[in-house]
Order: sequence, then structure tokens, then C-alpha cells
Amino acid sequence: MSDSKALVRRAIEFRGPERVPYNFDSNRTPPGERYGDDFEWVFSLPPGGEFPRALGNNRYLNEFGVVYHKPGDTFGEPREFPLADPAAVPSFKIPDFISPDRFREMERVVALNPEKYILGMFPHFLFQQMLDLFGFDNLMVALLHERAAVDAVADKLTESCLRLVDCFADRGADGMIAIEDLGLQHRLIISPRLWREIFQPRIEAIVRKCHDRGLHFFIHSCGDIREIIEDFVSIGVDVLQIDQQENMGIECLAGRFAGRICFFCPVDIQATLPVGPPERIVASAKHLMKAFGSAHGGFMAKTYPQPEAIRIPESHTRIMCDIFKTFGGYPLQF
Repeated sequence: MSDSKALVRRAIEFRGPERVPYNFDSNRTPPGERYGDDFEWVFSLPPGGEFPRALGNNRYLNEFGVVYHKPGDTFGEPREFPLADPAAVPSFKIPDFISPDRFREMERVVALNPEKYILGMFPHFLFQQMLDLFGFDNLMVALLHERAAVDAVADKLTESCLRLVDCFADRGADGMIAIEDLGLQHRLIISPRLWREIFQPRIEAIVRKCHDRGLHFFIHSCGDIREIIEDFVSIGVDVLQIDQQENMGIECLAGRFAGRICFFCPVDIQATLPVGPPERIVASAKHLMKAFGSAHGGFMAKTYPQPEAIRIPESHTRIMCDIFKTFGGYPLQF
């Protein structure tokens, strides 16, 4: 049996893993029960836990100067935006994400887990970060009427990502994941034309940098992103991490993209995993493996990282993980 690192690589590269790899514990907060893991997630962390900084009244400041309102166990939402006025763009600076002090914990994790697949997470990416910096309404206007400001910020964020690839690669990462929500329930947030003009070439440069350093490139995106998955394939994205599949149609996704890009998924977190019933979770986990996986790989299983935020019962997570582990050996036999 291959170690976890080799197993994940073989699944991503369609080279016949012995079983479906899984990411059940690392980056799940709180971890709850532990179900096993082929991955370790690593990060560029603020030294001394300085951020997010509590401001009182459920308000928190992040390193970019965005102020979030975060009541209870919610994700929170940005309320104060440093680039609400595009005139602030020329003086905008990216935080120092590449300081060696930010990677001490990563170095410790890598040393302790030589057999695991080390997945580095970008501390920011492009479109989603710009939503927080400008504010949603402001960014929608800027995309059409302040294009120079949009391009300038996109370039700064891209340059930061390129430098970060080297920082993670130098310390033993095997892949990088970008968190980049691009979809509404049934369409993209912006037009495919605008996405292709502004974001696709910059993402392609980051993907190319990852590949030059021997890293796989993962992208997470929520919502309906069917209109640009073909673009992801064309620029070399290795892994598509989606937590919703049923809004796009599992058979639709599999018919167009299975065998061309590796899928990395839990059971659908909107329609199935939080609400069940158990037999539906079982059927869905098996369906995902059959639709996206094959004897050559192409599917990896995971949990949702913030189960309490969307009210996923631990019992449902346990059922899902058990099915992926019990029936995930190749060739699939169910």
C-alpha cells in the first residue's frame, strides 16, 4: 500500500491509487471525532496570533484592514472596506505574508508528517479577496467603471500569490489550494467574459508557477461554476474542491469533466449532509465515488471544515466518512 503522499498524487494524476484518498480531520474546526487523514493542511500564520483582532461588539479586524461583523458561531461578513474608495488603491499594500516567522508551524507539521500530502492554503487569492477589500457593490461598479484600479489590485494579489508558492514549496508543500468562491446558486457572480479577461490569465500564471515548483494546484469554489470549469481544465488546474455538487448536477459534472480534473468533495453540504436522512448520505457518498472516481483515480473525499457553522450533525459526518473508507477501495465494488 502506498503512503498517503503517493496515494494522493496518484489520485490527482490519474495513476491508479489503491483507494480513494481522504481528508477528514486536518483543517476541520472543531475536529470532533477523528476519522483518519491522508492530508495535512499548512498555512502562513500571523505571528503571535495578532489577527483577527477583536474590536468589540462582534467586530474583528483582519490583516488587510477589513472589519468583519461576526456574531455567534457564524462565518461573519465584511462591513468596512479599505478600498471602498478606489482612490485608496495606489497606496494599498499587501501584508507581509512571506515572513519566515509565519511558517514556523508549517515547518513543524511537515517534519512530523513525512508520509502525508502537505496542502498549503493561500492566505488570500484574487476575486474573493477583492470582494472583501472593495465591498460587493463597490467591486461590481469598479469592474465596469474603475478597471485600472481593479487591475492594479489584481496584480498586487497575484504577485503575492506567486511569492507565496515559493515559500510553501521551499518548506515541503505538495500542493496549494486557493479559496475563491465564484458562484451564486445557479450562475457565476460576474460574467464569464469578465472573469476570463481579468482573472483567468492571472490564475493561469499562478498555476504555472505551482507546476514549475512541482506542486499541484487546487481551487475551491462554491456555487454554480459550470461556465468556467472548462477554463480551469484548460489552464491546468489539477483539483476542483467543491462542497456543493447537486445544484450543478453530479451527472452533468461527471459527464463533462470526470477523468479530466480531479474532484475533491464531501457529500453535498447544502442539500444532503446537514439534513440527511442517513440512507441518503450513504447513497450520495457512493454516487460521488462512482461518478467522479475510476480505477485511475480522479476523486478524493473530505469533510466540511466548519460543520457547526452550517449545522452538520457529527453523526452525519461519521456516516459519510465510514462510507468513503469502507467502499473506497479500487476497483469500486458496490
